Amino acid sequence: MNEDILSVLLQAESEYHAAVENAVENAGIYTDDCRKKQSAYIEVLKQDWDSFEKAESDKLENMLLKDEQKMEAEMEELRKRLKISQSEKADIISERLKEEVLSLYGNR
Repeated sequence: MNEDILSVLLQAESEYHAAVENAVENAGIYTDDCRKKQSAYIEVLKQDWDSFEKAESDKLENMLLKDEQKMEAEMEELRKRLKISQSEKADIISERLKEEVLSLYGNR
């Protein structure tokens, strides 16, 4: 009977070690799967961030382009107004010079 108990104990211990080894192996497989899933999730997050960053960059670039075009149009308008103003000043100065010359000839 002692041999039967010893045999049963040895069998139980063998099964216990096999179960522990199996559990460790399964835990390793589970850990590897978790790492792979986490890496894939991180990659998806990176891609999402890159897409978001590009979209925001494009929005900013478009906004800056519109602002630049608006400023260029305003500058062109200001140049036209300056040209008109300078032309009017030149006309006024020309008219005054003409009047001055005529008054000098008239005083003779």
